[in-house]
Amino acid sequence: MATTEFLPGREIVDVIGLVIGVSTRPRDMAHNPEMSFINTAARQEAVAAMVQLALESGADAVVGVRFNSGKISETVSELTAYGTAVRLRR
Repeated sequence: MATTEFLPGREIVDVIGLVIGVSTRPRDMAHNPEMSFINTAARQEAVAAMVQLALESGADAVVGVRFNSGKISETVSELTAYGTAVRLRR
């Protein structure tokens, strides 16, 4: 997994496509002292879901990884991890 569009020393031979992982959390935690831990857990959960989807599609790697967050409702927010699943030359 990489935020770059390539992996140094590796050749991308096939682009499988977009893979997305999403994690949701209650929005009422803004003043929670554990918010940093909760945000880290949400990121890890979203990345794990994205990687699982990539593996299920036969990918060797995910490039161009990005994160986005937003409000689903007044009480729920989401964190999204997304990137491009690719196959590498063996």
